[in-house]
Amino acid sequence: MLAPDKNRLDYGEQLIAPEGYELTHAIATTYSLDLNTLLTVPIAMCFGHTLEGSVEHMRIALLEALGVLGDKLTVFYQQGNIKLPDKYNSLFGLLEDSLVPVVPNAGESDSAFSSFHPKLWLLRFKSPDENQNVKYRLIVLSRNLTFDRSWDLSAVINGESRGKRKPANRPLIDFFDEIYSSSSTQSFDDVIDREELVRVLWQRPDNINELGFLSTIFDDSNKRQHPIRLEHSNQTMLAVSPFIRGGGKVGALDWLSAFAPDLQRYLFSRKEELDMAGEKALDGWHCYALNEHLVDAEENEEMDQSPFVENDLNLHAKLLVVDETDSTSSWHLGSANTTQAAMGDAFHSPRNSEFMLRLTGSKEKIGVHSLIEQWVNEHGTGLFTKHEFSELEQTEDESSDRTLRLLEFSLIKADWKLEVDTSDDDEYQLTLNGTQVDIPPSFEVKVSILSASQPRTLAREIIWDSLKPSQISALIHFEISENDTVVKNLVVQAEITLNCKLDRGKAITNELLENGSQFMSYIAMLLHIDPSKQDLMNSARKELGEGAGSMFFSKDSVIYEKLMRAAALSPELLERIDRLQAQVDEKIIPDEFKLLWDVFSSFVPSK
Repeated sequence: MLAPDKNRLDYGEQLIAPEGYELTHAIATTYSLDLNTLLTVPIAMCFGHTLEGSVEHMRIALLEALGVLGDKLTVFYQQGNIKLPDKYNSLFGLLEDSLVPVVPNAGESDSAFSSFHPKLWLLRFKSPDENQNVKYRLIVLSRNLTFDRSWDLSAVINGESRGKRKPANRPLIDFFDEIYSSSSTQSFDDVIDREELVRVLWQRPDNINELGFLSTIFDDSNKRQHPIRLEHSNQTMLAVSPFIRGGGKVGALDWLSAFAPDLQRYLFSRKEELDMAGEKALDGWHCYALNEHLVDAEENEEMDQSPFVENDLNLHAKLLVVDETDSTSSWHLGSANTTQAAMGDAFHSPRNSEFMLRLTGSKEKIGVHSLIEQWVNEHGTGLFTKHEFSELEQTEDESSDRTLRLLEFSLIKADWKLEVDTSDDDEYQLTLNGTQVDIPPSFEVKVSILSASQPRTLAREIIWDSLKPSQISALIHFEISENDTVVKNLVVQAEITLNCKLDRGKAITNELLENGSQFMSYIAMLLHIDPSKQDLMNSARKELGEGAGSMFFSKDSVIYEKLMRAAALSPELLERIDRLQAQVDEKIIPDEFKLLWDVFSSFVPSK
């Protein structure tokens, strides 16, 4: 049931509402975040279409989707871990209200060496028919919200809120409670009714008898809890983890060794990670690495790599499987690597924030050896191959790595504030204020705003001026160099304050809609009751220029009929058209449309 050529999930498809239902809330958590990836999410949620790669050809459809989505989307991510984009997209500015940065917190441990690492979605759907139950979907992943194409694992479970409270749901509520209380101005109760969520009956996946939720939320003594639950009499264990070392040691694996006998433990990881750990440290484990032919497939086949590749193809899945009895096995699937930071060990609590799904089922169907049979074969052509250890030269400068990590943490935990003022006609000035950060010798930090490349040496106060309204952004870019070599890029979200009148949404809308033709393309897209993917792409065309959209008012145009149909059957479409006109400069609205709208404006429900 984890064969990569048969059991694949389309990320976008999982975000589409069930038929007859509408999305009311979507909460995501991720360690790292690619803003271009996130821009594909509203298209799936609002139009029911999946997207891959560039969204440049759907900018107007994205503008509409972001407007419809509004405050329904919230994404928690580790502060600083937004991927530095190759090119700034002004639509990023419309995502900012949905983003909540989280500074890692390890409690009594060293937070600089911890991570906000959970990767999941909680989606709530409601039917217009009040007699229908509210539906939820929980997606537990090992991947981040990026275009990374490494081999990951995910589980999707659907449920309906009905009947009595289910105590097994409380850990899920507690997990979101902690995230909201530690990083958001809202509480989880403001977003999701916990009485509704605790009553959700989740559908169990095939071959699964029981499911549960585990996370590293703090216990009463302010220590993070283990994200796995194991008993000491397990027969066999299989761990899948791209990373297994922490501080050069395999502490979590040493701890896990106590839960299953020697030579009944199987470890699947990256080749380089196994070599770095060494054969001696992994004694007692059967070690396998992702097949090198898969890792190097594109290079071997001389294929062009996608411009959206973040990393090489490699292993990124996290899974812990144990055969508990002769008939029962359990899985722990989610974000946690088998490292001390993620899982802890016999003597230490975890440092990271993690989330795992625990699934229990038939050993015959989901047990250790059923997975090994799927992944490994005697010909060496399976997903994994038996690992032959190699000696590696020690190239890491642990002292420098530690200094860099501490500097990164100082930058992401600082209270950065951006103030916006006018500087000239339709131009603006941004002023950054923050706490003083100590820069270690041999390191240098430059800062710029993401929307305009104007780097400055880090200081207590920094000013950028002559900015267009659409360039006002809360996202700032720190470039860290060591001995004149760039070693790290951090994109940090600051708190932004407007000291002047500025409608950022309107500014971005006007930048995208350059003329009457584009305005009318937008109107045509809105009037599609169920637009196809091609309709969404057509909405972005520019080639018609300043023709004032005359083609839309020719004798062959059907815009009048579509407005009539909207007024009769879908008056909410007229509401959206009315809202669009309030967001754009009046001069780009064709006179012909203004005349037409005089007739239909009275059918807008709110008027």
